[in-house]
Amino acid sequence: MTVQLPISYQTLVSLVEQLPAEQQQDLLHRLQEKAKQQALSKQEWSALFDSIKIDTPIGEGFSLDRKDWYDDESL
Repeated sequence: MTVQLPISYQTLVSLVEQLPAEQQQDLLHRLQEKAKQQALSKQEWSALFDSIKIDTPIGEGFSLDRKDWYDDESL
């Protein structure tokens, strides 16, 4: 039996944020499995990809230069 309740997206997000971390992870896993079962449009795929990105800034002083990570300039 499926119950369809009118609920806003923001209310849903607020409710999900109140779940314990373990239940949030379970919900995420279920949504990912459901997404795998259907073909996604380019826009849906892009939204799914954006949802798994993290917003953690790179720490200060982080360098993308190889010479700053490895001491092998003489090779």
